[in-house]
Amino acid sequence: MISTTPFDLKISPVAPGHSSRLSSSTSTTHRNLHDQHVAAFEGTFAPDARPPFDPVSKPWYRDQDYFWGGWADKSVWKSALVECVGTASMNLLTGQIGATLIGYGTPQIGAYIGLSNVLLLSAFIYATAAPSGGHLNPTITFCTMLSGICPVPRAVLYICAQTLGSAVAGGVLAGIWGKTRSVALHGGGCFFTPSADVTAGQIFLNEIASSFVLLFLAFGLGLDPRQAVLFGPRLGPLLVGVALGLTTFASSGMIPGYTGANMNPGRCLSLNLAGRDFSGQWIWWTGPAIAAMLLAALYNVVPPNHAAPKEKASAQPNLA
Repeated sequence: MISTTPFDLKISPVAPGHSSRLSSSTSTTHRNLHDQHVAAFEGTFAPDARPPFDPVSKPWYRDQDYFWGGWADKSVWKSALVECVGTASMNLLTGQIGATLIGYGTPQIGAYIGLSNVLLLSAFIYATAAPSGGHLNPTITFCTMLSGICPVPRAVLYICAQTLGSAVAGGVLAGIWGKTRSVALHGGGCFFTPSADVTAGQIFLNEIASSFVLLFLAFGLGLDPRQAVLFGPRLGPLLVGVALGLTTFASSGMIPGYTGANMNPGRCLSLNLAGRDFSGQWIWWTGPAIAAMLLAALYNVVPPNHAAPKEKASAQPNLA
């Protein structure tokens, strides 16, 4: 059954005539997951961990608990710690992969980048979806917060943790490579060389456009509750990894001197810290942030339940 409140995104897989049995099963599954300390919020990439549908929930921007509830919740802080460690580990690997591909001098570097991103992101979302929701990217967390599916305390703690983890990964990469090698590798990615063929404005526009496409696919494939009903709850992380692979490959070779869309400011912080070059940081952070605001606006205007029959909305009990 599809919820009729624009900002509650839980959908119970209920067939006509069988609502009681399946709704009970969904609630039981959620209780069992909660007992196992799974991070339960609407913006998780683990569909079975999302809270049950609440037909009388307020819009998120009118809900005081959305802004203030959770700061003292130890489980949210623990989930943020998982985000920190997961982000550091993923960014460490992506830097090493970039350095290895540069070292091999392969002419088909874009294809390898795309394929490695599919496997890398999918694996890390699968590894962290249960304890934290599997965001691992400030862009994802910021967008889910503005979309009303990740409460502000959790989002702020996650973004701080992701930034800290990214800084740690960058420091480790710099230590592994040494100064000379780090500078020669440009940190393994997230850089562009200004020239007659490329300007900062072009890169900025590409970051906004590519980040929006990635968020659109990530929400549609991994966070839209209808997808879990149609295709099962376990395909989401793999499909989100495919989305990242496609978007990174699409722009990896379009302009000489530009590594392609990055869409993850945490990753770029790691690689720029390792490469000792912060000249593009404003692009890597501002571009995805603008894309997140655009996608969140779309998601609030056209939520997953926008096509729910009006008679179902009028059938909801008035508990005011």
